[in-house]
Amino acid sequence: MVLHGEIGSAPKPPGTDGIWTFVFIDMIVFSLFFIVYLSERLRLPDVFAASQSRLDPNFGLVNTLVLLTSSLFMAEAVAAARTGNAVRVRTRLALALGCGAMFGVSKITEYSEKFAAGITPVTNSFYSFYFLLTMIHFLHVLVGMMFIAHCLSRARIEAGQPGFLPKLENTGLFWHFVDLLWLFLFPLLYLAGLK
Repeated sequence: MVLHGEIGSAPKPPGTDGIWTFVFIDMIVFSLFFIVYLSERLRLPDVFAASQSRLDPNFGLVNTLVLLTSSLFMAEAVAAARTGNAVRVRTRLALALGCGAMFGVSKITEYSEKFAAGITPVTNSFYSFYFLLTMIHFLHVLVGMMFIAHCLSRARIEAGQPGFLPKLENTGLFWHFVDLLWLFLFPLLYLAGLK
């Protein structure tokens, strides 16, 4: 009989069971949103195509690159924590946090342009979904940034202590999930159906 943690046992996934449960439930919720969005797109193809053409895919592309870069920094922070490199943990968390802030500035700029053009969540069905999905995602980004900021503030004291790595892994898993959501939202909202 092989006990958990012994040689030959299956490796333990990063993080705790709680974060995996949260991510799974959140994935189901977003999957339902995507299904309803796609059914509305099939019902109103002209409205969705005309509205989508008013989105700037460059915003979506920049946001994608920023979030992917932030995920890289988060992965490097977790790797540094596993080797006990507290300085690298802090620098990588700061860089991930900076990328999150860049995403926020980009989204606020994009929303401001839409509102200035008279486009709101009640303009039509497409924009209802656009604002709903991107704002829920943006809320996830803000929560993720709070978790990253907390880990950054505690890294100097806690890095190397037993409880810090699971906390950082949970934060990293949440942050990677936020990035994964954007990888679905970007093509769905900005690219699908464009010619």
